[in-house]
Amino acid sequence: MIQILKPIVSLLMFLTVLFFISTILTITTSSPFWLSAALSLACASLAGWFAWKLVSGEKANTIIAVIGGALILGGLFFVIGFLAPMAISKDTDQGPMIGIFIAAPVGVIMGAIGGYVYASRMNNLSN
Repeated sequence: MIQILKPIVSLLMFLTVLFFISTILTITTSSPFWLSAALSLACASLAGWFAWKLVSGEKANTIIAVIGGALILGGLFFVIGFLAPMAISKDTDQGPMIGIFIAAPVGVIMGAIGGYVYASRMNNLSN
């Protein structure tokens, strides 16, 4: 079962973080497309790789766990906060702002804390 979950979860996290980072960069910066695409792909690759390690139960470096957790949970919260208001109430103009200004920062902070806790528990188990 784990062998089936690893590619599915990793791909979903890759796509979620790719959407998250590319949308945030498009909204907040006026950087060239190639730079936004490269940064988005790098962050999404890191999140997909960390999700692969997370599902397989492998030990992760603390810094990678913190960054990966922040990207994964920040991306999930952003996607839910960005798309859910549009699906629930189609006549609101500022519904996606919940995902941008509230859900994504909360997800990034919670993901970073969760990644640190995960890495410290894995380090304690291996000692």
